[in-house]
Amino acid sequence: MERGKVMKKGKEPEKEKIREKGKEEKKTEVEKEKIKGKEIGKEKGKEENSNCKEEEKRKERETEKEKEQLKGEEEKEKKDNGALTKPPLEPPEKNKQILVLGLDGAGKTSVLHSLALNRVQHSVAPTQGFNAVCINTEDSQMEFLEIGGSEPFRSYWEMYLSRGLLLIFVVDSADHNRLPEAKKHLHQLIETNPILPLVVFANKQDLEAAYRITDIHEALALSEVGNDRKMFLFGTQVTENGSEIPSVMQDAKDLIAHLAADMQ
Repeated sequence: MERGKVMKKGKEPEKEKIREKGKEEKKTEVEKEKIKGKEIGKEKGKEENSNCKEEEKRKERETEKEKEQLKGEEEKEKKDNGALTKPPLEPPEKNKQILVLGLDGAGKTSVLHSLALNRVQHSVAPTQGFNAVCINTEDSQMEFLEIGGSEPFRSYWEMYLSRGLLLIFVVDSADHNRLPEAKKHLHQLIETNPILPLVVFANKQDLEAAYRITDIHEALALSEVGNDRKMFLFGTQVTENGSEIPSVMQDAKDLIAHLAADMQ
């Protein structure tokens, strides 16, 4: 019996060792699986991070591309609208110009081209920016600069006024509602230069609703332009296209040439 017990006791440690070894091996396997899982997770995380970075780079490239495209469109728009946004080169001091100003729709371009051609020349489209015209006379050549009369271009009026030989201001005699606005801008201009000669064209005198010369003189308060200034008011019209300009416009042209010569 003692021997049997000894033999039984001898086998128990062996079984315990096997069980312990099995547990350790199982534990090792579990730990290996955990480590492997972590490594796989890390690799997956790296892969996801890499994908995120690639996505971010792609979005950045698309954003840069959109910016370049937008910049290109803006540059093109600026180029196309160059005449609207940029003034012409500043005229040299020795080559001053006769300025032609007035509200949009007054007929500045039609008057100017008619003076240049000695024939009535209608203009339908409003001046978008600047319109430079040279007019030859028997004794000299006069350079005229018309600046658009709509709101975006009025900020250039004063800028060029200091370089002007004289000012031609054109008003629409039949547009009664805008005469106060024309008066305001005219007086703002002449206040900056108390001796600049002023020639006012009360245009569209052929229209039935047109104010007469005396009415225009009063509406524009021309009696307040200053005693030291040379000021002249002409009633003008451009009727039949291609016909000779009215005698009053020829008289105005001769006077302008005389005034410009005196100012040079």
